[in-house]
Amino acid sequence: MSDANDIQDVEEEKTENGVMELDCWKGDWGLPSVDTKCLNILAYAKFAGAPIKVNKQMKLWRNLRVRFPVFRSAHTVLDSDREVIEHLRVNDFNADAELSDQQRADILAYTALLEEKLLPALLHTWWVDARNYTEFSRPWYAEALQFPFNYFTPGHLHRVAETKVEVTRGGDHLQQDEVKQIVLKDAKECLNLLSERLGKEDFFFGNAPTSLDAVVFSHIAPLLKAPLPSAQLQHHLKCCDNLCRFCSRIVQRYFPLDPNATPPKKTNNTPKPHGEDSYDDPHKTRNQIFAVVFATAAMIGYALVSGLVKLQIVDSDQGGVEFEYDVADDDEGGDSEQN
Repeated sequence: MSDANDIQDVEEEKTENGVMELDCWKGDWGLPSVDTKCLNILAYAKFAGAPIKVNKQMKLWRNLRVRFPVFRSAHTVLDSDREVIEHLRVNDFNADAELSDQQRADILAYTALLEEKLLPALLHTWWVDARNYTEFSRPWYAEALQFPFNYFTPGHLHRVAETKVEVTRGGDHLQQDEVKQIVLKDAKECLNLLSERLGKEDFFFGNAPTSLDAVVFSHIAPLLKAPLPSAQLQHHLKCCDNLCRFCSRIVQRYFPLDPNATPPKKTNNTPKPHGEDSYDDPHKTRNQIFAVVFATAAMIGYALVSGLVKLQIVDSDQGGVEFEYDVADDDEGGDSEQN
C-alpha cells in the first residue's frame, strides 16, 4: 500500500465504523469520474453492491500529493484500485463469485492486455499529445483543482505520463511520431480484440457484469465520452459499435443522471431590502484574503518541508537567476490516471 501514511491527514480522521468512503476525481460528460482507477472502483462497487460513500468534493488539504483514488474504511486507507477491489472481495462484495476458475484466468489475461496495449495509448492521448494537452487536459484539470494545485499538478501529470509512455513504448532511437504510431497501433488491436470477445453479449461473461466489465469500462468510457480535439483513437473506438453500446448500457443501468438533482443556483444581483441580511462585515474581504494567503503559505511550506515539492535556484543564460520546481513522484506503474 503506497503512500497510505502520506494520504492520511494530520488529525488522523477516521471514518465511522462500517462506512466506506472514496475520494476520487470528479466526473464529467455523464461519467461519475474521469479517472480510470476511480472509475474502476466505482463500477466494481456498483456491480458488487458495495455501499461506498463517494466524496465529490476533493479534500486536497488531506491529500497534498493530489493522487486519487483514496479509499477509507475504519482504520484502512488504500490508494490503489486493485487493493480496494480486493478489500471489497474480502468483505463479501464479490462481483466474480459465480465465475469459474477459467473465467477468472481470462480476467487476469485481459486486464494485463489492457495495461500493456491500451493504457500507454490512453496516457499518450490525454497527456502527451500536444493538442489534447494544451486545449483539453491541462485546462480541464486546472479548472477542477483548487489553488495553488491548479498551477503545478497538470504539468506534473503530464511529465509522469511522458515518462511512462517513454519507458513502455519509447526509446532514445524513436521520434515522437514513431512512438505515437506504435501506441495507437497497439491500442487499436486491443480494442478490436475486446470487441470480438464481447460480441453481441451485454457483458463479457453473460448477463451480469464482473470485474472484467469494470476494468474495460473504466479504460474506454472516458476515451469515448471526452471531447478530445485530437481524436484518432476515439474515432476507432466509435467504430466498435458493441463497445459503445457496452459503455452506454453501464452508464444507464448503474450511473443514471439523478432527475431530482438540484441545478446550480443562479446568482441573483437584485439588491436586498433594507434589514434583510443587508449587513456586510466591512473587514470581510480583508479577512478572506488573509485566510487564502495563510492557507496557501501553510500548504506550500508543508510541501517544501516534506519533500513533495523541490525548489532549485539555477543560473540563467542571461546572467540572472531562475527558479525551478518539481513535484516528487514515486508512483509505480499503473495508470495515472489519465492521471
